[in-house]
Amino acid sequence: MTLDGRDGGIALPQIEADSYSAVCSLIDGCLVCGDVAVPVTVVWPGEPDAVCEDAHGRRGPVGVELVAPVESGDRLLVHGGIAISLLEEGF
Repeated sequence: MTLDGRDGGIALPQIEADSYSAVCSLIDGCLVCGDVAVPVTVVWPGEPDAVCEDAHGRRGPVGVELVAPVESGDRLLVHGGIAISLLEEGF
């Protein structure tokens, strides 16, 4: 069975080489997949999701329901694409 669907197997989505997902798999601390908790900065606040940026400059949506309300510049700790804590200044 192949993973591209040619023989009736599972067809996985194709990832562009310069997409967030491709970069994410190469650098430890993925913002979305949740292999670790990652500190991020809120770029654009919103609810239920805010746009956040990690230390590598990668941006993506983060669920902020557990820590709302958030403001631009707030620092969050994210696990699995969900903010689990509002970080104090200096972190």
